[in-house]
Amino acid sequence: MIFSHKMPKNSKNSDNWRKMERWRYILMDFAGRCWLGRRGPGKGIAVVSSGHLGDILHAVPMLKAIRAQNPQKQLFWLVGPWSEPLARRYAHYVDKIIIFGPNLPPLTRGKAVWRQHAFKQWQMALKLRKNGIETLIAPLNGFGRFLANAIQPNRWIGIGERRPPRVRRGIQTVVQPYEKDRYEADALCGLLKPLGIEVRADRLEYVVTPEERQAASEFLRMEAVDLTRPLALFAPGSGWSGKNWLPERFGAVAEWLAAAKGFQIAWVGTPNEVALVPASRSGDWNWVGKTSLSLLAGIMARAQLFVGNDSGLLHFAAALDVPSVSIWGPTSPGKWGPKGNLHRTIRKVERCADCIYWDYRETCRHDHACMKAVGVADVQKAINSLIGEPLST
Repeated sequence: MIFSHKMPKNSKNSDNWRKMERWRYILMDFAGRCWLGRRGPGKGIAVVSSGHLGDILHAVPMLKAIRAQNPQKQLFWLVGPWSEPLARRYAHYVDKIIIFGPNLPPLTRGKAVWRQHAFKQWQMALKLRKNGIETLIAPLNGFGRFLANAIQPNRWIGIGERRPPRVRRGIQTVVQPYEKDRYEADALCGLLKPLGIEVRADRLEYVVTPEERQAASEFLRMEAVDLTRPLALFAPGSGWSGKNWLPERFGAVAEWLAAAKGFQIAWVGTPNEVALVPASRSGDWNWVGKTSLSLLAGIMARAQLFVGNDSGLLHFAAALDVPSVSIWGPTSPGKWGPKGNLHRTIRKVERCADCIYWDYRETCRHDHACMKAVGVADVQKAINSLIGEPLST
């Protein structure tokens, strides 16, 4: 039962299923420590990027650096099923992409299709051990420890506070302290120092293909967008309600931007963010949930401004060099915010001490105080600093 990823049909057993699911990586970790199989002769490098779209984009500079400095070594990239399509775009930087999705609620987000059978994960780890992994770059947490014990690399490099307990004695653990305001892409590149690679990262990479550009042009033509006028994309969602700025304030900024600056306004996001589009902006284009990610990236490349929260789409705007203004509260703009003169991040107060910003199931316990601290005028001022015009009165 511990290897099942499906909820039992009998509700009487559901509580037991949840309890056993919590023990998944504890039991698999124990099995990994007890397994006597030897590590293969290979000297590969395995990198684990378990997060969603933004995490994938931030990992690319690290992968590029590894490939440039170690072209002779096999490079394996472990990503979640939720990020596979995006990761495939960067397949040329690695030798193999392996789908490994930790069965943790903040990652699976309640979608059964994203839950992986534990036995499949076990088999994947053993295949990597038989191949031979010299260095594992993975989170210093429960599923990272399972991978380390099962794969049995010479060295496990990760970000955290200390070497986790119950790690095989023969595995050297290199701990990089967590820095809450260090840009994530740069922090990941910092993990390469033990490999003798010194590299910094301050921007992301995403290339829109000619086919995607053509599809975006066709879409904009069908939507009757005037390409001679500036287009602003508003993304009111984020993946967690606590990171969302107030819809009515987004609406006020959109109204001002259209009336005072002559921008065309379009709203973008995922299907479950439709309700975040303010009713007052019914005359704008509403593309929320109506575009694929690749199509939206092509549209972004044609836009003159992006306004939103800390979200995956913000990272795409950064990677595409689209000028952006983003509103922040629970999360750190120093760590996740775009870098460079094309971007403005606004954060007025730090998050509350009891904020659980990393779990989509949580709700803000303090009436969105940190997000409400950012006013409409703050965003207008940031936009003006980008387009170089004084604030209209």
